[in-house]
Amino acid sequence: MKPALFSVLCEIKEKTVLSLRNLNEEDPPDPQLMRLDNMLIAEGVAGPDKGGGATAPPTPLSNPETSIEHSDYKAKLSQIRGIYHQELEKYDQGCQEFTTHVMNLLREQSRTRPITPKEIERMVNIIHKKFNSIQVQLKQSTCEAVMILRSRFLDARRKRRNFSKKSSEVLNEYF
Repeated sequence: MKPALFSVLCEIKEKTVLSLRNLNEEDPPDPQLMRLDNMLIAEGVAGPDKGGGATAPPTPLSNPETSIEHSDYKAKLSQIRGIYHQELEKYDQGCQEFTTHVMNLLREQSRTRPITPKEIERMVNIIHKKFNSIQVQLKQSTCEAVMILRSRFLDARRKRRNFSKKSSEVLNEYF
């Protein structure tokens, strides 16, 4: 009974030919994702130099107060980098587990209804596209954190310096 039903389902499926639109077309890489990747690489958060060699702020200064800020900047940037890599690892693991689970389900269902390898591949591509949106959100939040850190560091460097007491007195007398 089962082989007869399966063969009937296969015949119906061949006749109706489910549309596998855009299956052969490769989607171009997401430009937003590429910009985020480039920014994270430039800041030293992602890329081949994960050790942090590219984490120096724009202008190295030599006075002791700035070196403290510089070390604070490096420490906070390495903290952001660590969180980013932890979350990226969780994302990769979740995507892999979910994809494996869906493929196993489809293989189980292929025993009772016809499922082609192209359909399985298409489903995997759909899953990866959905998970890419999560990856974009992770990279956006990481970029925002780096930009906030950078702006705080640069703002702290540009702090207004007060004049000495003697200079203030001279200026007050003049004006």
